[in-house]
Amino acid sequence: MLFTAASAAHLVCYIMVATGLDRRFTFDPHFVFIPNWIFFAPMVAYGYYCLGNARGLMQVGWFMGFFFCAGYVRFRGVILTACWYMLLYLAVLLIAQWRGQPVDLLREAIRSGIFLAVCIFFAFLLDMVAAQKQYLQASIKTLKEKDRMISLLNEKLAKFVTTPLVEELARGEGEAVLSHQRRKITVFFSDIQDFSIITDAMEPEELAQLLNEYFAEMIQLVYHFGGTVDKIMGDGLVVLFGAPVAIEPPVGALRCVRMAVQMQERLVSLNERWRAGGFAHTINVRMGINTGLAVVGSFGSDDWVNYTAIGGQMNIAARLQQMAEPGKILLSHSTYALIAHSVKTKRLGQTTLKGPHYPIQVYQFEGFTEEEEKPRSLAWHAQGCSVCLQPDALDIPEKESFLLMLEEYLGKPTENS
Repeated sequence: MLFTAASAAHLVCYIMVATGLDRRFTFDPHFVFIPNWIFFAPMVAYGYYCLGNARGLMQVGWFMGFFFCAGYVRFRGVILTACWYMLLYLAVLLIAQWRGQPVDLLREAIRSGIFLAVCIFFAFLLDMVAAQKQYLQASIKTLKEKDRMISLLNEKLAKFVTTPLVEELARGEGEAVLSHQRRKITVFFSDIQDFSIITDAMEPEELAQLLNEYFAEMIQLVYHFGGTVDKIMGDGLVVLFGAPVAIEPPVGALRCVRMAVQMQERLVSLNERWRAGGFAHTINVRMGINTGLAVVGSFGSDDWVNYTAIGGQMNIAARLQQMAEPGKILLSHSTYALIAHSVKTKRLGQTTLKGPHYPIQVYQFEGFTEEEEKPRSLAWHAQGCSVCLQPDALDIPEKESFLLMLEEYLGKPTENS
């Protein structure tokens, strides 16, 4: 009878879980009533075998029901389960007394009361644990939501900060970005010819759309060639090569020229698209490139900083851009000297620019040499080794990483090796 009653109680709980009725209550999902069928019957049989009477069987039943219900329905479920088993037990004692069997009802009632008090104590204890668990679950949910909001905010802020800066800051403490460094860089300046005339002929919304389309294509090329967008000044674009990620000056200069050429080619397709859309003007861009020493880093105040480069070399690149004819690219001698073997140029002679106190030798880019049209590469094969390398495509950190990898696997060369 006792086993049947206990099984019926567990069966009711199982039906509640299976049909979803338990969702109407505050349940702890880490416990289910199904394991009661696995653990309850063996424990009851063991209790009956050890104690040999109905009291021991019922106390074991109380304990098992209390244990599994505590984790599932918390305080209310524990008390209801304990009371249910206690009432069943007292009913059995009354039936036994009615049949004439000797039963000390006072003693058994005291025992049941003590056991019920223990159940209440542990119910309160587990209820506090369950409440803390719910608090932790709510905290984790809140943290996940905040993490999602921070991720969305970072995605939006990334549009206002150039990608190389974000990557450099993410690598470590960002000393290369926050501090000032003297570094040899290549600077690129560009602007749209007669932009003021175009501005007067267009509505502000149309002008904004045109500029967004233009800069979207140009900045994509900047990132493709490993440059850093310094700033956008109206229709002007300033790009740095060699900061914040250090690259060898010849590599940076060549990448910058390649980027400028790709920009002019991309502008042709943009003009065709705009012309097909009814735009009456043709966009022509002038470009100037210079290489030299500059101070790069974050400039500003404690509340706001801007990563940029300062120095006379920036001014030279800006003046070259102003001198350039529409659709042309001008190079300073310092840039040309680094990549003379790779480019064809037209020497325009020396000129005195506003700002520098010395004449600047100016070159107009005409095209790449046949050697440059084929990227310089190295292929080497041996037993157990195959290497394919394009040195011009690697910046300084990538070359250092490659050398460290070789030393790690092959060891440093010695005099006897």
